[in-house]
Amino acid sequence: MKKSTLLVIITSASLLSCTTQEPPKGGDIMPETAREKIPPSWGASSGGGAVVPGWIRTFGDSTLTGLVEDALERNPDLRAAAAQVEASRSAIKVAAASLYPRIALKGLGERQGREMTGDIGFGITPPDVGGLGVDTSGGGTDINTVDSSMGRWVTGIGIGASWEADVWGRVRSKKAATKSESAALEADFEFARQSLAAAVARAYFSTIEAGQQAANAQETLALFQEYLKLTDARKKQGFSSDYEVAQLKSRMAGAQDTVYAAEAAQAQAIRAIEVVISSYPAGKLKTRRTFPGQVRSVPAGLPAELLERRPDLIAAERRFAAAFHRTNEARTARLPRFAISATGGVGSAQLDGVGVIDAVSWSLAAGVIQPIFFGGELKAAQEIRKSEQRAAAATYVGVALRAFQDVEDALDSEYHLRRREGALNEMVEQSAMAVKLGRVQLDQGQTDMFTILRLAGENLAAKTQLTQIRASRLRERVNLHLALGGSFSGASK
Repeated sequence: MKKSTLLVIITSASLLSCTTQEPPKGGDIMPETAREKIPPSWGASSGGGAVVPGWIRTFGDSTLTGLVEDALERNPDLRAAAAQVEASRSAIKVAAASLYPRIALKGLGERQGREMTGDIGFGITPPDVGGLGVDTSGGGTDINTVDSSMGRWVTGIGIGASWEADVWGRVRSKKAATKSESAALEADFEFARQSLAAAVARAYFSTIEAGQQAANAQETLALFQEYLKLTDARKKQGFSSDYEVAQLKSRMAGAQDTVYAAEAAQAQAIRAIEVVISSYPAGKLKTRRTFPGQVRSVPAGLPAELLERRPDLIAAERRFAAAFHRTNEARTARLPRFAISATGGVGSAQLDGVGVIDAVSWSLAAGVIQPIFFGGELKAAQEIRKSEQRAAAATYVGVALRAFQDVEDALDSEYHLRRREGALNEMVEQSAMAVKLGRVQLDQGQTDMFTILRLAGENLAAKTQLTQIRASRLRERVNLHLALGGSFSGASK
């Protein structure tokens, strides 16, 4: 009756035990003072509407899309991250295993024996030194005997089960913490995928930029070569000097050096892409020669929505949740534990020259364990978990602030780069016109070659800056998509 009552109490306590508490999410993790400062809209100029998926396709470049897909499929770092996610999912099963009974089956076949000396005529029990190492014994050898030697065979099979009632939610908190950590790794993996796609896109635009710079320098070099022929002809006519020829050859060498430097930069950028897609870095990947057309403004959504969408913020939120559950696990570890165990089995012992004894054994037990004194270990463990929870909350706030900064910086850069591109476009057009008009004046003897060289140099510098700005706009567009946390896959709008 007492046993039944104890079992009922334990079972009822398990069924009526408190549920696992849910941790704060998103902005609720942040202090109220910080949460109130999140503005309703972005400070920098931004496009309206919700963030849409498929931003890689908005550049309208099938080669770029294919490179990103290859990188996602073959990149070794991404595969390593995926393996970590799979391991974390198995860790959830390990943590949840304690919620269920543990059952084990034992089979036994053992030969026991003793050789004794001394006064054995009184039928005393021989000494037993106990088991050595792993205990696989199926029965004790404490048999009264008057023989100087004895032996027996022991065989049997048994089954046992034990279960701890998770009354206070300790095991469930452990499971919830492991599940949150797995979710954090999944978010890390998604952020790694997005970062990889962004890295490929930035490197791709850098290859185009280097090719464009080489083309700019090559165009200027061709102009200098034309002027050199003209100057040689004018020299023969007595209208030019060796000084002018030397100046032209110096400018030609400078333009040639620019071509070489741009070609080297393009090769390095191509090899960087080849490594990312797990190809040998031979520098032979073919890319387009011109920049893709500028896409329309990017819908940026609302600042508060960033907390729910960006993967690194989701990962920080899940790590806070894991610390929250670990704290509850440490707290409940100081409370009583309720456990039930049951065992049963059949065995046979055959004593040499005596006979066989068969037996059926069973046991059913229930117990309560209350930690009393562990030298402060359990309390210290709880304080450690509380500190980790506070650290996770502070980390979340830091990640959120950096995420907001990333978006504001990218939006602001887009605004200024767009204005600079307009100014440089005008500069390139006007400097090219000045070179063209200067050539006419040179032919009419109204200007000299040094003026033409200066104008050509200004035109090359303007083209170089314009190319840099166009590439920077594309790279900043990629940075904006990454900062907003929008998926690069899916249908674009």
